[in-house]
Amino acid sequence: MKKLFLFLVVLCTCVGINAQVSVDDYIGTWRGEKGDTTFTIKLVKGETLHKGRTVKILGGYSVSVKGQYSDDYLKINTHRVYGIKCPEQNIYITASYFSYYSKSIGATLYDQRKKHFDGNGIPACRIDYISKNKIRWTLNENFGIWKMIEGDENAEEVHPIGFSVPTDIIMTRVE
Repeated sequence: MKKLFLFLVVLCTCVGINAQVSVDDYIGTWRGEKGDTTFTIKLVKGETLHKGRTVKILGGYSVSVKGQYSDDYLKINTHRVYGIKCPEQNIYITASYFSYYSKSIGATLYDQRKKHFDGNGIPACRIDYISKNKIRWTLNENFGIWKMIEGDENAEEVHPIGFSVPTDIIMTRVE
């Protein structure tokens, strides 16, 4: 019985150590392809306050269709000034990293074509860490709308308008 207990303790410790993903694991340039569309995001370390939360990751994105860029927002600023809209500072993705045991992060996307909430971004993004060189990018607009207007009795009804970037794509680290 003692051997079984010791084995389980060692097993749980090993699994716990391997399950840890740090903010550094998300940093880099990631690219995914879906059909004739190539989607690239660049995530860098940064720390700033945004809507009362500490943001640890800042980023940008680009979209190309058939080799022609339709959106190119990869040149990002790593130092955000509070009180100025993120896109005005060349920041198009902000993400908070909450736990070392989580393998996903929530992010706000500042879609430069769709301009959700008058360009204030929509917290509809989830980035799941799959492995050292792979992540999954997903967007859920209805969830993002709910997060923005939840509890606001004066909020007007908001209808989904879609995204100009892929909503579900596996991405590979390129840098």
